[in-house]
Amino acid sequence: MLKYMMKFFFFFLFMNFMMIYNKKIMFYYNTYFLMSLVFLFKFMFKDLIWISVGYFWKFDFYSFYLILLSMWILGLMLMVIQLQKETLIKLMVFMMMGFILIMLFSLSNLLVFYLIFELSLIPTFIIIVYWGYNLERLSASFYLLMYTMFISLPLLGYIMKLYKITQTFEMELLKMNNYINLGLIDYLMLFMAFLIKMPIFLFHLWLPKAHVEAPVYGSMVLAGVLLKLGSYGLLRFIEIFYLSSLSYSYIFISIGVVGAIYVSLVCLIQVDMKSLVAYSSVVHMNMMLCCLYTMMKLSFISSYILMISHGLCSSGLFYMVNLYYDRSLSRLMFFNKGMLSIYPSLSLWWMIFCAMNFSFPLSLNFISEIFLISVIVSLDLMLMFYLVIICFFNSAYSLYLYSYIQHGMIYVENKKLYLIYLKDYMILILHFVPLIMLLFNLMMMY
Repeated sequence: MLKYMMKFFFFFLFMNFMMIYNKKIMFYYNTYFLMSLVFLFKFMFKDLIWISVGYFWKFDFYSFYLILLSMWILGLMLMVIQLQKETLIKLMVFMMMGFILIMLFSLSNLLVFYLIFELSLIPTFIIIVYWGYNLERLSASFYLLMYTMFISLPLLGYIMKLYKITQTFEMELLKMNNYINLGLIDYLMLFMAFLIKMPIFLFHLWLPKAHVEAPVYGSMVLAGVLLKLGSYGLLRFIEIFYLSSLSYSYIFISIGVVGAIYVSLVCLIQVDMKSLVAYSSVVHMNMMLCCLYTMMKLSFISSYILMISHGLCSSGLFYMVNLYYDRSLSRLMFFNKGMLSIYPSLSLWWMIFCAMNFSFPLSLNFISEIFLISVIVSLDLMLMFYLVIICFFNSAYSLYLYSYIQHGMIYVENKKLYLIYLKDYMILILHFVPLIMLLFNLMMMY
């Protein structure tokens, strides 16, 4: 594993030197796609992925697709940006973010995992504050810091306390100490940092603010990868504190179900397209929380598939919202009505991604939702009633988003419309193809 990490590190150095001398952004995103494909073909056809070399490096199935997703989304981010004066600074921030993400998904030491988890806030904060759209970006970035950093500070103290009890920071060794029973306050102090990062309902207000104020590439990486840091940390900690998680699972399943229904209703009254897509991410993450806390083997698999599918689908939706925003100069649905008659080819992509957002068959979201529903219903049949409501509202706000902006009368002052470029279609195709290819891969596995 150390050898692979050194290869990636020298890749980053080489890319930075190339940018200084020839200023070719194309070199960057092509290298990211090359890295992701090499990474995919290196491990895809192996029955067992398990590498643990060195003091705190480790790599297994939970890391594999998340590292792949990180490199893919970062490559798509680099395709979005334009060559400007501060492009080199942007690329340095993206390189730092890519290195942080690859390191985070490859760590087995709990203390270093916490430090890198907190370090991931820095590039996100820079992207929102320096390259955000409106003046509210300052309050959005402080919301992000207040919710995620200050709540996670007690986690450091409890990691030290855990080290005092077990004399190790190694995750694999900590899994053997499942006899550790935590009180509810201790459990919340340990897990709240990851639950807020997901985000869980009641602590989700930072996410729509950050999404609305971030630039398009910030929204893409925030929805595609950075929300998955909380899910990944939650998944790792549940493995360590399995018995305690089983004891308190009913609390988080209840919050997740109520939160998914409530936020679905909030989606139906949104007038801002970006805000609607951001709230739909909260619905999916709360559904994933319910699934994960059923504590079954299939729940871990379905949650993991949902993390990958949601990362690609929501990133594509945010990019399409930005395509309309660049042309109509507004994210409000009223100013983007009747786009079917202006951009019919984009209407097709809106239909595809909105259908994937409500888990239409033959998408990766559909596979994850089938597993998710079967797991939650097997826990308690009464939850089927709430799942039907959530799935109905999920379809309702996705169709509401599609039908409202595609049909109706065109806004008459909309005179600054221009063409869709080939690069825009390429970015949408590169969001769509992995969702189908990964589905075929799953079908071959089973």
